[in-house]
Amino acid sequence: MKVIIDLIEDIRESINNDKCFTLGVMGLRENEDGEFMPSWQSDISGYRLDDRSKKMFLFLGKEDTLSIGTLIDSLNALSNEAMMYELCVSYIKDDQREDASLMGFGESLQDKKYLLFIAD
Repeated sequence: MKVIIDLIEDIRESINNDKCFTLGVMGLRENEDGEFMPSWQSDISGYRLDDRSKKMFLFLGKEDTLSIGTLIDSLNALSNEAMMYELCVSYIKDDQREDASLMGFGESLQDKKYLLFIAD
């Protein structure tokens, strides 16, 4: 389980808060050898904090891709309690809403994209 403060720290360490980067998700599927391989990739277009469940939901979308600059500005204004909210990627799979917990983070320097990894 990854929380908001984990994301903030990794963005700072990995890409030095580069505001030119956009935010994306990569689904990883486990093969027969137990290795995780990329199966799909999509952009994040928005997010919502849910104080009741103590989660931050990130939503897939093709409209406007969320930039690291916009995200970091919003996250840095959160309370210490909210920094511990779990990160989830929310998307539709087989006509059902899926809220997937993050497995990890990464970046594509060439594409200027910061990636969140989830199990597919």
